[in-house]
Amino acid sequence: MLAIKHDYCIFCLNKSIAALTLLVLISGFLIYKVYIVPSAMSAANRNTENNAASYKVLESQNIIVGRDIDQGYYDIKALDSEAVVAGNKMHKNAVLHAEPSYMNENFSIKGKIEFKPSEFEKVVKKNQKIIMKDPGHYVVGTEIPAGNYVLSRTSDKIGVFVDIKDETETESLQTIQWDIDEKVKKPIVIELKKGYNVYIDKTGKDGYISNEGDLILVRNNED
Repeated sequence: MLAIKHDYCIFCLNKSIAALTLLVLISGFLIYKVYIVPSAMSAANRNTENNAASYKVLESQNIIVGRDIDQGYYDIKALDSEAVVAGNKMHKNAVLHAEPSYMNENFSIKGKIEFKPSEFEKVVKKNQKIIMKDPGHYVVGTEIPAGNYVLSRTSDKIGVFVDIKDETETESLQTIQWDIDEKVKKPIVIELKKGYNVYIDKTGKDGYISNEGDLILVRNNED
């Protein structure tokens, strides 16, 4: 009788240990998902290796990050002629560069949309000019070389908004806004230091995100 009771106690103890171990593992996973993974999404380690995003093609639906797509940075491309992503209207083949998607964030899409993990390649440089084609998010020191620049656009048929933040992304250091058909009367000089975050929005007359009319960065001769 004592042997049976002893075996029963050992069984209960093993069961308790197993339950406790499972609880610890689940708690550790939740802490990782809620605290460690979101904290990894910062300009300091924003690169291809650390990007947890995964390739997806989705159609009209409500998106919850962590359920429908993984957390990470995406190059978002419209595959339909009249698509919408989180309120941004996009024509076919329009691209939003390095859009961040945070855990549990939710937004809606309309039409067929490609979510491609961003690779943070350096922007195109031609004849000593840096060409910024796609609207979206860029980091100085990885995609854009640090320096003092003169900013211009190749077409006044698009509206442009540029927001420059420091490494913490908590404060706008400089914003530039050009309306459609506005004539820029004087050069716009901007200072880009390593770690700065640059957000670019380009919109056509129809209110759709535009990948036309490039933004141009030229080294400031006075720096």
